[in-house]
Amino acid sequence: MSVKPKPKPQTTEINNIRNTLADVIDGLGQTRGEMHQRFDQQDKRFDQQEKRFDQQEKRFDQQDKRFDQQDKRFDQQGSDIAAIKEMLQVLLSRQ
Repeated sequence: MSVKPKPKPQTTEINNIRNTLADVIDGLGQTRGEMHQRFDQQDKRFDQQEKRFDQQEKRFDQQDKRFDQQDKRFDQQGSDIAAIKEMLQVLLSRQ
């Protein structure tokens, strides 16, 4: 009886291919998961930035209201000064 080496079954080669493909799929799944985590982080950053912009816009609106009030005060003071000048001129003209 002669001892012949057994030929390697093809199943080992197929198993290697399956294992390689499984590793590739696992790696892609991990990469996809990491990408989604990064996207979520970016979304959070954008949301925070948007909140900051909204707060800044509210501050600008408040500042605009203050400027408008200040303008009204200046206009009123201008009117008051004009009225005082007119009274002074009337008083001075009587003398």
